Amino acid sequence: MFSCGKKQSPDVSFYYWKTAFRLSAAEKEILSKNEVSKLYVRYFDVALVDNKPFPIAPVRFVENPKNYRIVPVVFIKNEVFLSRDISLEKLAGHVLQLIRQIDQANTIQNTEIQIDCDWSLNSRDNFMEFLRILKKKYPKTISATIRLHQVKYFKETKVPPVDYGVLMFYNMGKLGDGESNSIYDPAIAKRYLPSLKEYPLKLKVALPVFSWIVHTRNHKIVNLISKIEMEKFSHNLNFEPTGDNVLRVKENTLCEGFFFKEGDQLKAEKITPEDLHEMSRLLKANLSQKPDEIIYYDLDNNNIKRIQDEYFFKANSANF
Repeated sequence: MFSCGKKQSPDVSFYYWKTAFRLSAAEKEILSKNEVSKLYVRYFDVALVDNKPFPIAPVRFVENPKNYRIVPVVFIKNEVFLSRDISLEKLAGHVLQLIRQIDQANTIQNTEIQIDCDWSLNSRDNFMEFLRILKKKYPKTISATIRLHQVKYFKETKVPPVDYGVLMFYNMGKLGDGESNSIYDPAIAKRYLPSLKEYPLKLKVALPVFSWIVHTRNHKIVNLISKIEMEKFSHNLNFEPTGDNVLRVKENTLCEGFFFKEGDQLKAEKITPEDLHEMSRLLKANLSQKPDEIIYYDLDNNNIKRIQDEYFFKANSANF
């Protein structure tokens, strides 16, 4: 009787953000041990090409994802909704058409799609209208990603007309060569957290497990290097350490397919299990209702190998 009344932990799922879908043995093991049955797969991006919306790098299924429920995710650049020349009706139709083509080619059935866009005040009206049109054409579940600033200022940025939102609890700091971690900065997070109780849309939560290397030149961003560990550079004598997780380039060089100039700086930013525990505690204290799903970004060998506990994701979900 008591177990029936006990609140269950949120489900665990992952984003899959590569152009080719193929699960490694380590990735399959993590999914199995954390009882993951759903993957949010990036299907394609949409950007402006010759001032027209165009699909970029559609996913290719090298392996059939038959053991998982697949939610197609489409990342649409904000520039698309800033354009005055686009037809929102055609855009919605083309997005759904390409999703269906990918589904049919890989015998995938879905009952939900997700739209990822960091819309602005200037693109807001077009984005909201696009979602309304999309909902008429796709009467199943539609979700949208939500950034922290869109939560705090929702009266200005508006609330997407979707079934639920996914709060992206990362990329909250300023990118640069400073000491702060732009992926997760607790001081910045705490400025936005109180607004969560007022947000009128049901939310799931996306937490980061990724890392990247911020490549700067004269204090300006040159590149964000992902899927490569800092050790690849620190073992090269042309990169000298100048602080914790920071390297300086001694002379012009090519390394790992990237060009670096003398004086360039590389700063590694990553998320630790302790960070994830802290994020969960902060969110639990500020969300108006318990999320029914935690989505980790993103499923990749380099990301999951930093998590020593193979059951970590399921256990962290219980913190909510």
